Amino acid sequence: MNNLYKFKYKKRLFWSSVKAAGHQYDKDSDRMDIYHADGTITSLANWSKYDLRLGKDWVEATKAQMEKEAGQPIKMNVNS
Repeated sequence: MNNLYKFKYKKRLFWSSVKAAGHQYDKDSDRMDIYHADGTITSLANWSKYDLRLGKDWVEATKAQMEKEAGQPIKMNVNS
């Protein structure tokens, strides 16, 4: 799977990271589900107690998925 990105999170002091194929927040249960390339899911309960960092690789993975769904290139407006 080409659209993997680093999902970096922490609950207290130390950051953890996993390679993710996608993620989704469930507001009703305050749970973050992280989808992996092999089809497995990691669920983090009490998500409101976590911090999250997503990098440029997440932006690129999201753009690639949008292009795949739209069937055309997506132009990014980025000010560096």
